[in-house]
This record gives sequence, structure tokens and C-alpha cells, in this order.
Amino acid sequence: MEEQKVEEKTYNPSDEERLTAEFLDKRILEMKEYRRNLGIEKEWREADAEYIPTKIQLEGKKRFEQDQDTGLRSRMVKITGDEDSWRSDISDPTLLAKIQSAISIIIDRNPKAVLSALIKKYEKTSDLTNGLWQRNWKISGSKQVLKLFVFNLAKYGWAVARTHPCILKYKKQVMTEYDPENAENNKYEERELVKYNDVKKQNLDPYRTWIDEATRPYDQNSMNECYYEIDYTYDNAKLEFESYKNFDFIGKEARFIDAENQTDEEKKQQEKERKDIITFGFYENYLKDKYIIYVPSKKIVLYEGYLPNDDGLISLWHAPWILRNANSPYGISLWKIIKGKKELYDKAMNMTMDQLVLSILKMFFYTGTSDLFADGKIKIKPGRGKQIQNGDIKWLEVPGPGRESWEGLKYLKSGIDDDSGISPTIEGEITGKTLGEILHAKEASLKRLKTPLDNISNAIENDAYLTISWMKQIYSVPEIKKFATSSELMDYEKESGTNHAGLYGKPGETGEIEEYKATFYPELALHLEDKGGRLYESKKSRYFKIGKDIKLEDLGWKGMIDVIPTSFLAPSEELEKQRKEKLFNYLVPVIPMGPELMKKPATQLIKSADEDPEDWLPDSWLEEEQPLFIQNQAILPAQGGVTPQTGATG
Repeated sequence: MEEQKVEEKTYNPSDEERLTAEFLDKRILEMKEYRRNLGIEKEWREADAEYIPTKIQLEGKKRFEQDQDTGLRSRMVKITGDEDSWRSDISDPTLLAKIQSAISIIIDRNPKAVLSALIKKYEKTSDLTNGLWQRNWKISGSKQVLKLFVFNLAKYGWAVARTHPCILKYKKQVMTEYDPENAENNKYEERELVKYNDVKKQNLDPYRTWIDEATRPYDQNSMNECYYEIDYTYDNAKLEFESYKNFDFIGKEARFIDAENQTDEEKKQQEKERKDIITFGFYENYLKDKYIIYVPSKKIVLYEGYLPNDDGLISLWHAPWILRNANSPYGISLWKIIKGKKELYDKAMNMTMDQLVLSILKMFFYTGTSDLFADGKIKIKPGRGKQIQNGDIKWLEVPGPGRESWEGLKYLKSGIDDDSGISPTIEGEITGKTLGEILHAKEASLKRLKTPLDNISNAIENDAYLTISWMKQIYSVPEIKKFATSSELMDYEKESGTNHAGLYGKPGETGEIEEYKATFYPELALHLEDKGGRLYESKKSRYFKIGKDIKLEDLGWKGMIDVIPTSFLAPSEELEKQRKEKLFNYLVPVIPMGPELMKKPATQLIKSADEDPEDWLPDSWLEEEQPLFIQNQAILPAQGGVTPQTGATG
């Protein structure tokens, strides 16, 4: 394929664009300088270096040998060459193990939440809103984004992500006629394919995301503004930003390299990467109601306008691992917590290994006639002989590492486990002799992660508010499609299995309709069911048409969202079995008492165990209650205007 040549045009900014660029350059520099002065990024870089398994570097020398024939690297105890080349230089991959354990434990399932409406108007749509949010988690791959979020959270002590509407469309040639004998006669038709069209979540690079200096932990409203940078390939950038008027001024290469915030290795790495990269900066300010897309390397203002979210919400959500202090949103990372003991552990471990080697491969002295050593000093080296005068061969007896060495290593390792909160029990080690002891040990270990779990839950709650706001906005606006003829419209409806909500035509010179414009609302698969005109949560998925099955006014919801921290944890099969057995033992004596007395208490008991009453209560208990008054076969409301409760249908 021929390389796509892009003609870069000269950018002549307007006065307004020039002032905007000057404001951004100044404000971005202030936010960068503020965080740089905190020394946060220095800690992050230490964590980066520690996370990758490697050997301890002593005076710039690598401690391994390589077989030139096989290419295999192996540890060796060298008895020749450099004086210290035999010494152990292992760096235990503790940070990697802790972070990976944290991810595997914390992120296993999609989160669940309890939605509480602020006013009665929104109470009837709480299940609908929860169903929409749960659907978005599944279709957008949000669990994988959350894994990246938790990875950064544990590694750096602070993680940040954004929630935003995303539509990916592209042109595709679709074959309409096929000639098996001559492929050149195949006929194609250009169609527009939609790869994704919904709310999406994206994990952001903490190094390239800056927030308001006045931001405080646990206070989302304290973050008035933010700026973050994202790299796009030219093709992806064209797909998303080509419609903006200043896009043609960018060119094919516009990567931004921040000399102040990057190491020499990062700069060299970027020089080796592909060249058709464009860095876009996004600035959001909710008090000024500003949203700006900026190309920092060329100081091009691509777009300036109002915040796209109708509720005026900034698209970022973030969290600390544990608090640094009450005024800083940047938390303390796992590396910062275990750093001191980890360095001491590596030192003690390598000293122990050195002593073990010397106790096995002994050094010796033998009689000879040569002169005394020039400096009178002897460096210990395993397996090496030193000539001395007037003496026999004498072995240098080095005792092996005593019990104190091994106990000391265990003590340091235990201290690291305690400080990090990620114990061997959580990581899979069996502790205890009985099932009860094992279960209690696991439960106690999980309590050490309560603060990080609560912080993650708080971040997910902020994401939920954003997602619900964006879903209301994009689902209530129909998509407009153009068709040349009515038959083309009908073919599309037949192929897509959907019907238009509105139809508009453009009459030609003869009065016939030449162009049709049809509006379409999305059709969604939700775990809901209709009971008397109200949608309730269901285990079975059904299809609902926006604007028909779901009213547009029902998309708006206001209330409080409480994410259940344990809902996204990896479940323990033993704990689950024990919990259900306990619930069963509670319900068995209750069921014979009948629903009149025990339905409500039993339901609350089941919900407290995070279970569904439909899975536990008898079908007779779940049948709809009889209305108080019946007139003309119609169910009337009960006294006080309260609608009788309805249960699940079979």
C-alpha cells in the first residue's frame, strides 16, 4: 500500500484561539509545577523501576552470564574474574507479586450497587437505571478498565480514569455480487459500520493527567478543572477528530514530548516508536463551563466550547490507595509502604546467600615459596586458593547461615505482608488446620484491604453518576439516517430488526420524495421485566426499545448510589457455601409461619445476605397480593394512594 501523504497547512489562529492557547499553556504549566514540587512523580518512577523484575545493579555491573551457544542465561558462582562477581544480587519481585495479587483478588466480577431515589418521582425508575448501568459495564469492557485502574492505584497510590460518550464509525466496502471465476467482477457497496456507540470508560496515564490544585480526597466537587493528554495514531485521530475545522493544520505527526516530566529512557523509547502519533490534550472546567481540545506540540486549538455533559460533570474519576493526608488526593502506594523493609529484606537475603555459598565452596590457603602479599590483605572468594609461607593447606571455615538468618528473613517478609495488607492467606497460602480456621483467616486478611476497597467503591460510584448522566443524554437523542428511497429504508429496517421513530422526506421537482431522513432510537437488552407498567430487575434478559418500551422521561434519574465493595471481589467457594448454609438454617423454621407474618422479615434477611428473594422464598409467597377493592375487574389503589405490592411472575 502506498504511504498516505498528508499536506500540512499553515495554522493562523484567530485572536480568540491565540488567547485560549496562551491561557492553556500558562494553566497547564501551573498544574504541572504544583505536582512536580510535591515530589509525587519521583515516587512513581521508583515504583516503575521496582515493579519490573531485575537484578540489583552494583556499580553498573550485571550479575549474570550468558551461554553463547544456547542463549540461555544462568546464575553462576564465579571463582575467577572480578573480586565481587560471585556475590548474590537478587532483588525479590515483591511489588509485582503484591500488585498482581491485589488485582486478582479485588477485580473478579462486575460491581453491584444499591440505588436510592432522592424523591418519589424517581423511585419507579431505580431498577431501570441500575439495569442500564449494569448493561454498560458489560458492553464497554469496564471490568478490564477497572483492572488497569487498580493496577495504577496499587503501583502509584493514585489512579484516574474518564467516562465519556464514544461513537466509532468507519466506511467499509461490502460485497453485493460475487463472481467465482473472475474476482475482478465482484461488486461492492460502501456502507457505514458502527463499531461502538455508547458510554465508554478509559483508564488514563497518571503521569499525563493533572487536576486542580484545590482538589481534596473524597470530594468530587472540589475538582473544578483538569487536563489530560492522550496519544492517537493518525488514522484513529482522523476517525474521531476529522470533523473539526482545524484538523487539517495538525499534520500526520504531532507527538508532544514533555522534557520536564520524562526520563532520558522514555525520550529514547519514544524516538523508536512509530512517527504518525498525535498528542491531544483535553481541558475541562465546570465552573467556567469550558471544554477545550488542544494539540500542545503545535499549539493548535482544535475545539473550544461548553462542557458536553448536560449536567455539567467533569468526565474524570479518581481515587487514592490510602490517604497521604487529608488535603491531598494523591495517596500512598504499595511501594512507598513496603520500601524500607523491602530494601532491608533484599540486603539480608543476599548476605545470607553469600554466606551459604562460602560455607559450601570453601576458600583455602596452601604452603608456597612466593613473597608475601603486596598489601597484606586477602579478599575472601569461594573456591579460591591463596599461597602462604610456612604452612600447610588450611581451609577457611565459614559457618552456614544460622537459624537467626532464616528467622530474620521470615520476620521481614511477614512485616512486608502486614504493611501492605496483602497477606499470604489472601495470595492463596493455606493457613490453619480446619476449614473454620482457614475461613476466619481469609476474612481477617480481607479486612486489611477495607480502606482501598472503599476508595475503589467511591471511584466506581462517581463513574456511575457520570454513566447515568451520559446515558440519559445520548439515548434520548435519536440517530438520523438518510435513505434514497422508501424501499432502501424498509430493507434497512428488515436487516437491522428495528423500526424508525420518525420519518422526514425531501420532495423533488416532480413532487416525489427523493430523500428520506429517518430517526432511530436504540434497542437495548436489559435484565428487566415489566410488572404492571413498571420495570423490575430480572435474571432473564429482554429487549426494550427506547421511546417505546422505555419512555424518554424515565431516563432521567436523581438519587444516591452505594456500590457494594464485596460485590466485585473474587468469591470464596468455602465462604459462599457457608453463607448459604447459614441462610438456609435461618429460613427453614420461618417458612412454616406463613407469608402474612414472615414475608417481610424473611425478605430483609435474604437481602442482607446479598441474595435474591425469588431464589429462596416459595412461589406462593411471591404471587401478587390481592387488591383491597375490585370494580369492573380493575385493580384500584389501596387507601392512602399506595399501590398494592406486586411480586414476581412465573
